[in-house]
Amino acid sequence: MQWSKSYGLHLNPTKTQVLIFGTSSMLSRIDWTNLQSVCVDGVPLTYSSCAKNLGIYIDQTFSWTKQIEEVRKKVFAAGSSLRRLSNFLPVPTKQVLAQSLLMSILDYADICYLDITEEQLNKLERMQNYAIRFIFGLRKYDHVSEYRKKLNWLTIRKRRDMHVLCLLYRILFDHTTPSYLKKRFIFLGASHELDLRSIDNLLLFMPLHTTKTYSNSFSVHAVRLWNSLPIMIRKAQSLSSFKYKLKNLFLQD
Repeated sequence: MQWSKSYGLHLNPTKTQVLIFGTSSMLSRIDWTNLQSVCVDGVPLTYSSCAKNLGIYIDQTFSWTKQIEEVRKKVFAAGSSLRRLSNFLPVPTKQVLAQSLLMSILDYADICYLDITEEQLNKLERMQNYAIRFIFGLRKYDHVSEYRKKLNWLTIRKRRDMHVLCLLYRILFDHTTPSYLKKRFIFLGASHELDLRSIDNLLLFMPLHTTKTYSNSFSVHAVRLWNSLPIMIRKAQSLSSFKYKLKNLFLQD
């Protein structure tokens, strides 16, 4: 609360929740009936298993189950409204609608939950396929791979990787990026007195990670993707050039 006040923010106790994070086995050992109450400004807060912050649902185990389910609901709700018009609209118009009303839901804050399972990624892939079927009027079990290529769309996995890398590019080369983000990423040899080749190659130092959770974090996953890029892409002179070269690379895979 003091931190919020120092930045001119007001913390509303009635809209504040308490989450205890941990593994399922650790949480099962908690005696919830005898937990000490947490108060803000004299108001006791409610213990929750899941909370929404800026449109993202965070649960106690970071399973992202609730988040994926909410994304699914939003995509199919928007899609059901669009399908009423599918027979009256040309393909280019449907593509614009799908991109702005369906894919935007899948793209929103997708780099915040990089540690989702393959099963959850497959669910997101099916939602993208749903958008492709709407555009081309395909049936439920029609294959969509060739139609995705016609749209020049990336798969969900490549799409998320592209968002990660574009954010990392801005962090590295945009002078307006907050310092607390910049200091998380260090070029190899940047602190060395010698003129090392790794500096010219723009390779990043890989943070030491020993857990799967940290390995899937943005700080590690972004560096892993960045260092695997061809040097010509890492040396792109602008964000637009970086995006163009990166997408072409991913479309070739």
